[in-house]
Amino acid sequence: MARGSNPLYQSLVDALRRAIESGEYPVGSLLPTEKELCERFGVSRHTVREASRRLADIGLIVRRAGLGTTVSARTASPRFTASLGSLTELLQFTQSTRLEILAIERIKADAALADVLRCRLRQPWVRLRTLRYPSGSSRPLSHTSIFLLPEFEGIERHVKAGTQTIFGLIEEHYSVRILEVLQDIGACAIEPAVAALLGVRSGSPGLSVHRHYLGVGSKPLAISLNTFAENRFRLSTRWRLGWGQDLGDAAD
Repeated sequence: MARGSNPLYQSLVDALRRAIESGEYPVGSLLPTEKELCERFGVSRHTVREASRRLADIGLIVRRAGLGTTVSARTASPRFTASLGSLTELLQFTQSTRLEILAIERIKADAALADVLRCRLRQPWVRLRTLRYPSGSSRPLSHTSIFLLPEFEGIERHVKAGTQTIFGLIEEHYSVRILEVLQDIGACAIEPAVAALLGVRSGSPGLSVHRHYLGVGSKPLAISLNTFAENRFRLSTRWRLGWGQDLGDAAD
């Protein structure tokens, strides 16, 4: 494979992308194995793996351990990538997307919800059901349920669809500050109602992201439960040791 001015993995990405778009590898078929691609294109396994990662990022393939690499789409549909290394970057992410409010309701936590929210049984909440979209896109990134304390229920008067953040509105209208966010990330099977809103198959794999927004004294001000559809979102985090810190001092 000729390198040209691009990295070798990019040349492989381009070749495989053309093959997928031309129908040489139709949707639902398996790509050749790493070994076969190495031999066909004269590249290393590292190059093949990097090219595969890039193809997965733009939604053309899905890689599953033990099952091989499957072509998932004929044309690229890039993931939304968020680099969230700080609370500031998290709030900037919410501002770079568009929020659509589906419903606002008052509820009391049952046993299952109390366990997820880490609150007492029957605790009252104001729940906002929403869809979040990349700016300029009509395909939702995620379904998000936002839970607010009853003292913030007047926020609904200020909520409009757009790039505003619910948490920014809380700070603006209630003179409180979000000082800390606890985030839990895990895999999930997307439930039927959410799958219909996201336009995916019920039970398909997704990414579950729960965030607890805390104020003074670690008081919970709001909680968001986010479900991201497969291959639509990528979370990127960069960690760096402090200036002059010895590697031996780094926490495990």
